[in-house]
Amino acid sequence: MRTMMQAGLTATAVCLLLSGCGQAVTSVDATSGGVAVVTFQGQVNEGQQPVSGATLKLYAAGSTGYGSAYAYTTADSLLGNYVVTTNSSGHFVVSGQYQCPASNPEVYLVARGGTSVAGAASNPNLAMMTALGPCLSLNSSTVIQVNELTTVASVWALAPFMTSIANVGTSAGNSVGMANAFAAVNKLVNTATGTSPGLALTATATLPTAELNSLADILAACVNSSGGTAGDHSLCGDLFALAVASNGTAPTDTLTAMLNIAHNPAQNVPQLNQLSSHLTPFQPTLPSAPASWTIAIRYGGLSAPRGIAADQSGNLWIANSGAQNVVELSSSGSVTGSYASGLAGTAVAIDQSGNAWASASSSGSLLKIAPGGTVTTVSGGGLGVTNALAVDGTGQIWAAGSGGTLSGFSSAGAPLATAGFSGGGASNAQSLAITPK
Repeated sequence: MRTMMQAGLTATAVCLLLSGCGQAVTSVDATSGGVAVVTFQGQVNEGQQPVSGATLKLYAAGSTGYGSAYAYTTADSLLGNYVVTTNSSGHFVVSGQYQCPASNPEVYLVARGGTSVAGAASNPNLAMMTALGPCLSLNSSTVIQVNELTTVASVWALAPFMTSIANVGTSAGNSVGMANAFAAVNKLVNTATGTSPGLALTATATLPTAELNSLADILAACVNSSGGTAGDHSLCGDLFALAVASNGTAPTDTLTAMLNIAHNPAQNVPQLNQLSSHLTPFQPTLPSAPASWTIAIRYGGLSAPRGIAADQSGNLWIANSGAQNVVELSSSGSVTGSYASGLAGTAVAIDQSGNAWASASSSGSLLKIAPGGTVTTVSGGGLGVTNALAVDGTGQIWAAGSGGTLSGFSSAGAPLATAGFSGGGASNAQSLAITPK
């Protein structure tokens, strides 16, 4: 999601400390023969059981479009051709010619294959992940857990940007959106312990914990087996048959199965929920199947929120219709402001100068909330009850709602037309969008 890796980077050699071994261990890089230095360590588990023999890759997010892949200089991950596998206790160390690109992209770790049950065959369909955040945030004190719960949290947070295991990306202009998605993972799950909630979850927010656990248990049923294919009536086969992509293609690994569920949350919900009863390492779970597998963090201070918009800094502005105000949330979910109490309606939009434009609770006016919080009332232009707002590329504000009038305003709030614009049979508009040139 940032710029591509720059050529000529100085290689950073790395070495690891095995979890629980109590002292640093040096390892010799298999490709260069050099001595590695400490980077990061972790554990791959199925529920509470270690997964041995899993192979790990460190992926970076792309920056050339939705679902774009990162352009690696060697092989298909930041680890290049260096192979990292978990030992008999599920521990792993990352060493070799691993380095962070100058662009410092968001990164995520994927574990594939391995054996979760002693004496059983390796599961070729096993694939789990943990989203980690900026590459340079990893260091010698970083401990990473990869399990079913970190997989669910990572997939659901990154689903808007993810099309496959190796394809997580967005456009160069949406780096803030990608960073916020990776940060959201740390609200859903603690990536160091593999438990929920995450350390970044604010005190005013609540998680659908039972839903997260149920999804993790659905995944665990397949992970804790020797694999299968769609339709063979194995635990993996049942999952793959139910978690098909939008085009009807059945997945062949657990991570893709979870991504298909995240992209199609209302598909085969009762049947998928039944799979969670086969193995339940994560508790509590849902007492019955939900309406859909949609995960939402709920924040305190909100009452019947309707409209939502994001500013250039990644803050969210919410038209809080129940309290008739506009609430500002930071990218971490903390409430950082509440404006226009008793005045605001159901729509909000942000202009290029960082002003929040909100519909008013009364007919015939809009509210302009400056970055400092000053509220100005704007009227005219044929405004009625406003249901939808949008800002065009020149900074003009457009409002639509009751009646058949579309009202336009300059960035300063001056009406573009005294009576607004009408025609085309429009009536009681509920949404509004601007097409880019």
